[in-house]
Amino acid sequence: MKLVKMLALVLGTILAIGIYLTFQVNQSYGFLIIVSGILLAALYMLSPQVEWWWAQRHPPAPNPNMIKFLNEHFDYFRQLNGADKDKFLLRLNYFIMAREFRAMIGDDVPVPLQTMIAAEGVRTTFGLEDYLLESHERVVVYPHPFPSPDHKKLHHSETNHEDGVLVFASAPVIHQFKGIGHIFNLVLYEWISAFKHQSKASFPDFHEEDWQVFETDFGTPKRLVEASIGLPDFDRRIVGAVLYLSQKSLFREKFPAQAREFEQIFRQ
Repeated sequence: MKLVKMLALVLGTILAIGIYLTFQVNQSYGFLIIVSGILLAALYMLSPQVEWWWAQRHPPAPNPNMIKFLNEHFDYFRQLNGADKDKFLLRLNYFIMAREFRAMIGDDVPVPLQTMIAAEGVRTTFGLEDYLLESHERVVVYPHPFPSPDHKKLHHSETNHEDGVLVFASAPVIHQFKGIGHIFNLVLYEWISAFKHQSKASFPDFHEEDWQVFETDFGTPKRLVEASIGLPDFDRRIVGAVLYLSQKSLFREKFPAQAREFEQIFRQ
């Protein structure tokens, strides 16, 4: 049982006892109603902070289904050693807890989809101590391509830095994570965008001719990035960071100077 639910049950019981004693025994027991009512209201308002405080002191055990899912579909996790896998799973739990996931249709964002999205956030900051990307605490998921106030054209992903929200269409996220078709990693792209904004890191630049290397060596032509995100305007420096974090050995071979800069930025 979660701490908040347990505390709510205890306070609710005290409230019920207070009501009974006040009206059946003596009105002097009314303080129980007042105190428990105030504490219940405070618990309701502060429940996320209470759960976060508790989780940091009592880390949640990794979900076996989550481990199986990551081993089946996430190469980055599969290649980690045992200690780093434990570190990744712990951070993944905290990363999900620190986010507000909102489904634009339906009640909730399914846990596997939350895992797909959050795992790329954990990958982004895995080499850093400050890893939660607290400047971007909300994730919105559509079941289809969507427009937005900034981009009227239907697209698949976007990061609004002012509101601290990442927005995704679910299908390309699922297909890319599971290796269905050939899709640019738009989730990693958006988390790196969030990280770049929060950290104010200066990313190395890439030139127009570097797209030829992106295409021939990394299988990432400009048209693929545009089709995957759904927008013609994107930051090739962030595309370079995606390729660095997902194909480090090849990236170090093809772009040694930029790789050294990214290694300093991401500490991995």
